[in-house]
Amino acid sequence: MAGVSLLLWTALAASAAQPTFSLKAIKHDTEVLSSDAYEGRGPLSAGEDKTVAWLTAAMKRAGLAPGCQRAYVQPVPLVETQTLTDHAPRFAVKDGSVAFAYGTDITLNTRRATARIDLHDSDVVFVGYGVNAPEHGWNDYAGVDVRGKTVLVLINDPDWRSTTTQGEFGGVAMTYYGRWMYKYEEAARQGAAAAIIVHDDAAAGYPFSVPASSLGGARVSLDDADADALQFESWITHDAARRLVAAAGADLATLEQAAGARGFKARALGIKADVAFDVKSRRGVSHNVLGLLRGTKRPDEVVIYTAHWDHLGRCPADARGDTICNGAIDNATGVAGLLELARAFRRAGGSERSILFLSTTGEEYGLLGSSYYAAHPAHPLAKSVAEIDLDPLGFMLGRTRDIRLVADQTELAAVVRAGAAAQGRVVEPDASPEAGDRYRSDTLSFARAGVPVVLLGNGVDVVGKPVGTGKALLADYFEHRYHQPSDEYDAHWDWSGALQDIALYYAIGRRLADDTAWPNWTADDEFRAARDRVLEAAKGRAR
Repeated sequence: MAGVSLLLWTALAASAAQPTFSLKAIKHDTEVLSSDAYEGRGPLSAGEDKTVAWLTAAMKRAGLAPGCQRAYVQPVPLVETQTLTDHAPRFAVKDGSVAFAYGTDITLNTRRATARIDLHDSDVVFVGYGVNAPEHGWNDYAGVDVRGKTVLVLINDPDWRSTTTQGEFGGVAMTYYGRWMYKYEEAARQGAAAAIIVHDDAAAGYPFSVPASSLGGARVSLDDADADALQFESWITHDAARRLVAAAGADLATLEQAAGARGFKARALGIKADVAFDVKSRRGVSHNVLGLLRGTKRPDEVVIYTAHWDHLGRCPADARGDTICNGAIDNATGVAGLLELARAFRRAGGSERSILFLSTTGEEYGLLGSSYYAAHPAHPLAKSVAEIDLDPLGFMLGRTRDIRLVADQTELAAVVRAGAAAQGRVVEPDASPEAGDRYRSDTLSFARAGVPVVLLGNGVDVVGKPVGTGKALLADYFEHRYHQPSDEYDAHWDWSGALQDIALYYAIGRRLADDTAWPNWTADDEFRAARDRVLEAAKGRAR
């Protein structure tokens, strides 16, 4: 595929039959899924039961076959743990103690299905960015034993303050080492009892309200790691962290500066954590929903479209008293787009390769459904051509002259550029690499399993609007609606840009589903080795 010229791809894309899409159907599906009747689509809730039943029926109506053997659902075992506390976490320092308000200054949650977390006199150790990266010769845990202790860790990578993409960890472009999930995973591997992430708007790419709402009281995780989980996982506001270390005679800004330099040494802060809370836990089974359009010539080869159906369910009340996080943009639009793509391919008579339409659970809680699918694929990963993720379908900014390619380190980039060029649009690189979007969607689960992915971001050069309008609208969404009850369906949305994007998603999938090529990651990408291993193993089994 890498050897096919962009000019040829553009010609092929332009000559392909252009389908029609039903905006009425997309609007309807978005409005239904984001209505209060679905209670925010939280996993393991009554809202999930309604959502999964509705999605299954919708896939049947679209003419899809069961996508998981003979079923439309793939069971995903989960455990839900909810923090029950009005106890202010306290931290003992030399001259007294410091307390913080739960939910306002600090979040607390656990993945342990236990009745109570009771951690006393746990030494707090500042471990910088908490990175252990042998390939970079970087280990923030070197020379320190954190077993049974509480680590205080910074979000993002050590070189995130760079203004370029050059640096130990890609400079301004966040790597997986910068993600919150990695911070907790590595702390657990090091034997820590607990981990507290210091929030920073710029470093995280979102305000404190996001982890406070999505990772605050209740936590949903795969039911496979209880014994190795930290006793508690936490976020603390930057201001609260500053006050905490100041009470122990340290300066947070100085610690942050030191953590960004090679040779950083973790240090005990002379602080002891005193954190106790009751836990309400339950185990249950959530569901991925899968529908298959079987290929006409090579049905064992599969192109995968994904869109997560879950959102946050019930969340803290906003100023209006609304407690349902409906997730209209994120990600009812994506699911609606997924279903319309299925209908469009069905109307067009299918494709040479099979197409799997996969709506995942638990994306908002750590990419749970996609992680489970990657570990238990309904179709062999070696026969999975690519994964194309809709998260969301669009932010309703209007028609744009551009489209953003977030994950551009694959041979699929040429296909995306060709499809966009056929629309008269240009493909721009990730506008906010510091946000780590490449590691924040279901594409990560497939990438880590070796499957090449397509992740697009909304264009910002809005037709007929002043320069800067698109960026301003996106910023407004993330500040005032993202992961909040106000992310609701709006009858006045401008869907013209979303229709551009769904046509592009179709063109990409159409080209891949009617082709014989097997795209890969670029030679220098971190996920190339995983793909090569999968393909080589498949060759070995075929011998």
